[in-house]
Amino acid sequence: MFPGIWLYRGEATGRSRFNMEVEAGTGTRGRIILGSMLAGRGVMALQGCDEQTWREDGRTYVLSPTKRRVQYDISADDGWRTVALRIETEAIDLLGSDGILPGVVRDVLEGRVDDVSALATVSGPLRAVSNTLLRMPYEGSMRVLYRQAKVLELLAHLLGQLEADDDRSSLTSNELARVRRARDHLLENLRNPPCLDTLASAVGMTPKRLNRGFRTIYGATVFNYLRDARLDAARAALERGTPLSLKQLAWELGYGHVTNFVTAFRRRFGVSPGAYRTRAID
Repeated sequence: MFPGIWLYRGEATGRSRFNMEVEAGTGTRGRIILGSMLAGRGVMALQGCDEQTWREDGRTYVLSPTKRRVQYDISADDGWRTVALRIETEAIDLLGSDGILPGVVRDVLEGRVDDVSALATVSGPLRAVSNTLLRMPYEGSMRVLYRQAKVLELLAHLLGQLEADDDRSSLTSNELARVRRARDHLLENLRNPPCLDTLASAVGMTPKRLNRGFRTIYGATVFNYLRDARLDAARAALERGTPLSLKQLAWELGYGHVTNFVTAFRRRFGVSPGAYRTRAID
């Protein structure tokens, strides 16, 4: 994509389980991988480092496989999607000439560190740009230009997330479990979800605390998580070849007006649901 920057995209539909192994890099140059696991669960292991496990969709990860092998064990209940950037030393001139690169990235690229392995929550904006890179809305030279712009946007979100404070530790294990119950309740009631106050009361939390828990675990407020879950369900239905019309699908997912559904879908995935359905069929 740019000197020292490569884009990787991976996607699979249906239910499956598979393993991947990536050999260590060659030479002595620094190399860091910044990516997003948008769908699927699994374990990621960088040679010589602790395993990183994620049990829910939506995790960013950072790895430094300069001289270390990486193994992935992926379980996909409803498809698997990932978008990642590989960054090598040549990218410093483009990204870090003004000294604003996060310290961990600069340390890896300059060869001082090679044992970085961590997971974090995918934010809403990061998830949106990652999904756009999986479904590009343009063709030809416009597609290339658009992809380069989105890669830089993705990189900005990933680098920014490395600098953000992770407040997961401020929630107790009991609160984390309650947040996950609230999330399951939302997913079971996409058409008629409870309001924030009702949902919070059902799991024994205040609305403010529940929203904070959602931001910590899922990178979005309850409302934004619900919006994204509806759109993800729509995308999955279109990929499965649902016979429902767009109006019926919108209603099933809780949209009162199909125009609102179409607008939200296009904003999230870069194409209209009708165009997405056509591509899925093709």
